[in-house]
Amino acid sequence: MNDNLAVLRGYFDAMKAGGPPAAMPFYAEDVVLEVPGAHPAAGIYRGHAGVGEFGATMARLTGGTFRLVPEDLLAGEEHVVTVATASANGVSWRRLILSTVRDGKLATVRFFEGDQALVDQVLSA
Repeated sequence: MNDNLAVLRGYFDAMKAGGPPAAMPFYAEDVVLEVPGAHPAAGIYRGHAGVGEFGATMARLTGGTFRLVPEDLLAGEEHVVTVATASANGVSWRRLILSTVRDGKLATVRFFEGDQALVDQVLSA
């Protein structure tokens, strides 16, 4: 198995078993998370503190209803891709997550929403 795929699988296993605190070690200390859109959680988050801030913002915006279910995990030499279904407040959408792996950690993470206007609406309500 590709080492980068093992990182991604380990991350999602940790999320399932222990939530964000259990998954935080899978992020590089200087991780950059890019969240597109015109909603209150959109922006660029840096480091573990930034990832934590994003998670807290999503929990607040969705009343704790946000879920991400990975469906396909793909890995190359530098990039890993997650094809997933995201949901919040009774609405679901497709999300593609493109990440880079450096030294066995997620170094950059960027979301691509299947329907950005829908996500903006759900997270701005």
